Amino acid sequence: MKAKVPGYTTNQGIAITMEHLSPGKGGRHRQTVSYGKSPNLSLSTREILAQEVWDVRSIYLRQGLYNREIRKSLQRLIQLNKLNWPGIFDKGDINL
Repeated sequence: MKAKVPGYTTNQGIAITMEHLSPGKGGRHRQTVSYGKSPNLSLSTREILAQEVWDVRSIYLRQGLYNREIRKSLQRLIQLNKLNWPGIFDKGDINL
């Protein structure tokens, strides 16, 4: 988001808690496609958010843990991002 949204700082990000064993290996957070990588800046902010949500959903589905609570958490994540950053996640050809 820092590269896409003027004035954005890391401490303003909206996130959900995922298992991340520390120290050590494993944990769901480390399984995400974006863990330790830079975002694909050719995508719109909306596409990046959708990709991240789909990735988290897929991890929980693979592990047989996807349920109503996870679904609601992901929906809330989307909702909070849209509320906190109006216009940034709108549909359209906006590629901030």
